[in-house]
Amino acid sequence: MLTMGRRLYWLFLGGIGFVFGYDIAKQIIHGQPQTVIFVIALCAGVVGAMLAVMFQKFAVLLGGFIAGGYLFVELIKELGAGSGHSYWLLFILGGVIGALLTKVLFHWALIVLSSFMGSVLILRAFNLSTQLPGLLFILLFLLGIAVQGGLLGRKSPRH
Repeated sequence: MLTMGRRLYWLFLGGIGFVFGYDIAKQIIHGQPQTVIFVIALCAGVVGAMLAVMFQKFAVLLGGFIAGGYLFVELIKELGAGSGHSYWLLFILGGVIGALLTKVLFHWALIVLSSFMGSVLILRAFNLSTQLPGLLFILLFLLGIAVQGGLLGRKSPRH
């Protein structure tokens, strides 16, 4: 997702569906085994990838909305502001911004959102608790943008 989110947009949207499905399932069905939550998240990821293949423009806008909402909420949490009942309002606000960015700046929005999301997921996987995550996040984010931006003008090799 970090370096190929624009080229493999279906993988980006599948990843967004998985993360969103996982977080929503954790909030909605308390007390269920981790396996149940994982299966729900996996189903959401598959649906996201299938939508991306069948309805590219709509799926990308929806992915931009979900990624923008999710990332906006995560950013607000990191800054120590807003939570609880304002979660959905913040999610919708971030979602609208993400969808608008995706509509206006299609390729660059995919690059920025997938780099951002890829960076967040990598750092989440390691669960670092020092000041390093901020610097590491910025480096990963810039790396994703640089790699994907460098590939922007190139055509995919045909087999």
